[in-house]
Amino acid sequence: MTQRREITGYHEVRAAARDYETYSSDLQGDRDVRNYRQLPLEADPPRHQLIRRAIQPLFLPKAIEEKTPEFLELAKKLIAEVNARIDAGEEIEIGNDFALPYVVGCLTAIYNRPQDFDEWLSWGPDVWTAETRGTDEEARIAHRDRNFEGETTRSGVKLQNYLDRVFDEAIANPKDDLWGFISKLEFDGVPITRVEMQGAANVMLAGGRDTVVKLITGLIWHLMNSETDREFLKQNPDARNGAIDEMLRYLTPLSKMERVPREYVDVPDNQRDTSKYVLLSFVSANYDKTVWENPEEINLHRKKQPHMAFGFGPHTCMGMGITEHETRTVLNELLEHWPNWKFAAEPDIAWQEEADYKYIDRFRALKVSR
Repeated sequence: MTQRREITGYHEVRAAARDYETYSSDLQGDRDVRNYRQLPLEADPPRHQLIRRAIQPLFLPKAIEEKTPEFLELAKKLIAEVNARIDAGEEIEIGNDFALPYVVGCLTAIYNRPQDFDEWLSWGPDVWTAETRGTDEEARIAHRDRNFEGETTRSGVKLQNYLDRVFDEAIANPKDDLWGFISKLEFDGVPITRVEMQGAANVMLAGGRDTVVKLITGLIWHLMNSETDREFLKQNPDARNGAIDEMLRYLTPLSKMERVPREYVDVPDNQRDTSKYVLLSFVSANYDKTVWENPEEINLHRKKQPHMAFGFGPHTCMGMGITEHETRTVLNELLEHWPNWKFAAEPDIAWQEEADYKYIDRFRALKVSR
C-alpha cells in the first residue's frame, strides 16, 4: 500500500483531531473484516453527537461506578487464582492469564452479559484475530498501522455470527442488557436499523479490549519493575490517577487513527482511494519532546498535561471512563495487597522504532512467579 500521510506532533495532532471538517471520520475502517461503520466513531457531527447522546447513558460515571464492586471482586478473584496457579507450579503470563480475563469480565459486568464471558474470552485480545488469538504478526501490524487493504488472517466471522445471534434474540425479546438497550435506540426519533445496531455493537466489543489489556499488562510490568514507584503509589493514593495518565501516555494503546480528507467524503466508500487517507499519530503526540521531557521514560511526577491516548476533539474515546475505572480498581487492589509477583523470565516486549523515539508496541509475554 502507498505510504499515507501521517500527522505527527502534539499540537498538530490535537488540531487535526478537532478539525473534523478538514480531517473527517466519515469513513469505514477495518475494511478487511466488516462492511459497515462503527457508530458513533465513524460519523461526523452533527450525526456523531446524535448517536453519541443516545448511547452515552452506558458510559456515564454513575453507571460505571455502580459496577466498581464487581470490578473489585473480579480483580481479587483473578489475583488469587494466579497466585494459586503459580504456587502449583504453573507458568503464568499476565496478559492472557490476568489482564484479558479481567478486561472481559469488566465488560460483561458493564453490559450485563455474564453469560458471554467464556465466548468473549475465547476470542483473545482482539476480536478480529480470534482465529489465531493474535499470534499472526502481519495481522497485528496491519491493525496497528490501520492498513486494511492487504491479505492477512484477520476475520470478522466470529463477531458477525455472534452479533447475528444476539440481535435476533434482542429484537424478538429485548432484555435489560447491552443488546436490548441498543435494539431499542432511536436517533432523533427514528428507530435504529439492524446495520446501525451492528455499528454500535462493534465499538462496544472491538474497542476497549486489546487496548486495555495492553494498559493493564504494562501497568503491572512497571509495578514489578520499579519498587520505588510501587511504594510511592502505595503511600500516596492521590497520585494514582496521575500514574494511570502517565501509563496511558507512555503506552498509547491505540497508536494511530484514520481520517479522510474532506474532498473525498462525498465519494462512495467503494470508489475511494484509501491511500489518500490520513493517519493521526497519537503516539507521536504523546512522545513529542517539545511537550514531554524525556518522553521515553515513565515519570509519575510529571506536571499535569493532557495526553492523547484517548484521542481528542469530538471523537474522543467514549469509553475512557470505563478504562480509567477498570484500571484504577485493579491498581488499588494490587497496591493494597501486593501479591509479590516477580519476573519468571525476561519480559518479551516488542518495541517500535520511529524517527526520533521508540515505544512499546505490545507485550509478547510477561511471565511471572512469586
